[in-house]
Amino acid sequence: MSFVEAMTSGAFPVSLEITPPRTSKPAVLRRRARLLEACTLTVNVIQRPERQSSLEAALALRREGLEPIWHLATGGRSRDAIASDVARAREGGIGHVLCLRGDHVAETPGTRVPDAIGIVREQAPGMAIGAALDQYHEDERADRLLAAKLHAGAASVWTQPVFEMAPLLRAAEFVKTQRAGAHVVAMAMPLLTSESLDAISERLRIPAPEELRGRIAAGEGEAWRAFEETLAALAETEMVDAVAIMTYRADPPEGTGEHIVEALRRAGISEAAGAATDR
Repeated sequence: MSFVEAMTSGAFPVSLEITPPRTSKPAVLRRRARLLEACTLTVNVIQRPERQSSLEAALALRREGLEPIWHLATGGRSRDAIASDVARAREGGIGHVLCLRGDHVAETPGTRVPDAIGIVREQAPGMAIGAALDQYHEDERADRLLAAKLHAGAASVWTQPVFEMAPLLRAAEFVKTQRAGAHVVAMAMPLLTSESLDAISERLRIPAPEELRGRIAAGEGEAWRAFEETLAALAETEMVDAVAIMTYRADPPEGTGEHIVEALRRAGISEAAGAATDR
């Protein structure tokens, strides 16, 4: 069963978001992709400057028999360049793409995300298309852009890390009203130190709730419980269809994978994910 099929069936699947290595290192990529292998249906590959491209990493994972989600970053890139990448992805058997602006800094603005979504629909009509959602920055301009992505053909949205439920629920409701059947994939991220919380907050420009800060300060056990409670809240919310797990470090400390799997199990998610994987 694919990730999209699992969401449609109500199985609440799990994706793992990873950062590819700086250069092609198959063993490193494989290790990162298999951190939560028993629980995940997909591996969501970030596009970052000065690293192996998301497309190259996704193609490598596809050859390994995994289901990767390719990050198609549009910033500073022409329609022709994007069309060429879509053709490569289609020929390489990639069935899922996340279209987003990306971190790329260029003199030219590049291609609009809704236009990139249109290119994917035209050249790879069977490919599942997702778009990025920042639930913490709500205004009319952000809503118009999100609506444009959905109307262009994005069938799912992938959020920033969820530290508070209220912004997520507001954004999810907007998504569902804009496109019937659209899926919401919420990101969950275990953060165990105040330093990691501050770093993520600054990098992604999202708020760091004081309640979460206090729980992290209370010790690692309480920080893991906060993560587990977030997972449970996401699984219980009808507006959310799946969860994407991301770790603070590209190569997290030993035992992190086991902690995450246990948190998924306690939240009642791993059973559903495992059932979906077995089908």
